[in-house]
Amino acid sequence: MPSRRSHTKSRKGCSECKRRHVKCDEGAPKCSLCKKRKLECVYPPPNSDADSPRGSSIAQDGSDSGALTPGGDSPWQTRMVEMRLFHQYLTATYHTLAQDGLSGYHLSISIPRMATSFPYLLDSLLALSALHLATAEPENRRLMVDAALRYQSQACSGLGKVLSDISPPDYEPAFVSSIFIMLFATGLPVVSLENRPVDPLSAVLEVRTLITGCAMLFNRINEMGTDGELDSWLCVPETEERLTEKKAQEYDPLQANDFIDPDIESFSSDDSLEDISKLFDLHRSIMQSLEQLRSTVDTPTSPNQGLYQTTWKLLWQAIEPWPKIGSHGGVISWPLFITDEYLNLLQNGDWMARVLFLHYGVAMRLLCNRWYVRDWGRRLVMATLEPLGEIPPEWSATISWMKQAVEIRS
Repeated sequence: MPSRRSHTKSRKGCSECKRRHVKCDEGAPKCSLCKKRKLECVYPPPNSDADSPRGSSIAQDGSDSGALTPGGDSPWQTRMVEMRLFHQYLTATYHTLAQDGLSGYHLSISIPRMATSFPYLLDSLLALSALHLATAEPENRRLMVDAALRYQSQACSGLGKVLSDISPPDYEPAFVSSIFIMLFATGLPVVSLENRPVDPLSAVLEVRTLITGCAMLFNRINEMGTDGELDSWLCVPETEERLTEKKAQEYDPLQANDFIDPDIESFSSDDSLEDISKLFDLHRSIMQSLEQLRSTVDTPTSPNQGLYQTTWKLLWQAIEPWPKIGSHGGVISWPLFITDEYLNLLQNGDWMARVLFLHYGVAMRLLCNRWYVRDWGRRLVMATLEPLGEIPPEWSATISWMKQAVEIRS
């Protein structure tokens, strides 16, 4: 019987060979495997613990650009990546989540401090930061999305274990983690530039499930009856969307209509202001369309009239306060309140249910300046309309308006 061929482990091999568990020939500047497969060939630092099984599968390549490359497996490499993502959150990502009335202190101080004691919250924070970094560094988009997915998976797994028998100390960190996970799920398709077809109903059901989890934890916090670390942050009754970071100090959303309406042309030289004016125009046109739709909803010609009226009211309450979030959580939270009966009508092709849903898609364009939403509303509307074929005459004008409305610049 032939003896088994011995295998000498390559302790100085490249990260890609280590990931694949194959021997590296340690060629320079690329080993033969990476050269053959046209992969990036990165060697771990000389002093790193290259054989440690506990590290992350993401590493820093040591180049001046600070680009991240997959394949590292040492604790040192994992720590460097996580420090970079934590820094990204503290210097950039939290700013994109902050809103007028919601203290940046909680987002930049309380939540990061809390994350150091609750691993699932830390993982969800790192996942969201990696996804945000993917938008800022297009050249590292794939690597950052891979990192984001890895931390998101760990966050979901950790949170799931906590939720099975949750206790008061976990209420707040679990609530924040669930928000980060929801924002991640919303942003992943647009950040990763996925071209796969969108199933509108499935997308809304996924958002609904995630928001339901957030709402459940929020209720637990309110029922706890004690002052938590996020108490003053979560109890602000009405908060305002910050339309753009650039205009935050010079632009008052409460006075936006008066500020913009007199003469749009006078602000055309300022792109940021022009985009803001388009959002306010879009908001007004959505509210006008809903007002016109109300007469149809109130006409007692269908056994589903009560369901239509309830759904219309929820939609109005979600959209009307913009740019404030309002007591119902704003546009992004609308799926939380819709009923299973309405979803059944939508699934069965009921046109009134469909038109109401399309208004939600158009309203999501009001959030297109946020990196985790971007053109999600447009994709939702177009994916809903694409398979419909011929539009009933009574809805043709409304559908035509919707197609134009979702094409505003992100």
